[in-house]
Amino acid sequence: MMTEPWIERVLREAQEAGEFDGLAGTGKPIADLDQPYDPAWWARRWIAREQQREAAAELAQFIERHLPRVLAGTVEDDVRAGLESLNTQIAAHEGSVAAGNELPLLDVDALMSEWARRRR
Repeated sequence: MMTEPWIERVLREAQEAGEFDGLAGTGKPIADLDQPYDPAWWARRWIAREQQREAAAELAQFIERHLPRVLAGTVEDDVRAGLESLNTQIAAHEGSVAAGNELPLLDVDALMSEWARRRR
């Protein structure tokens, strides 16, 4: 009788416990599988991720600089439009941002409530 190797048992038990459920890319084809082999693939992906991180950081700084200016407005419709404009920029950026670098959308209603409370 052949015993199950230790690593096979650990992997089987983890799979049975559902520890591999919901992993990123589950059920999706392997990216670039149909492309010719590129020995520098990892460097190219690393550079792309770094560029995305830099872009996300620049956008975060932009939002940090402009949010107080928008909230300093005195006309409700202008403040709401400014917040929605910032959200539009965040949303446009999300598709190009690597996992982990996503910027959350602004909660326009909560910010407007806070703005109104401060105006009183």
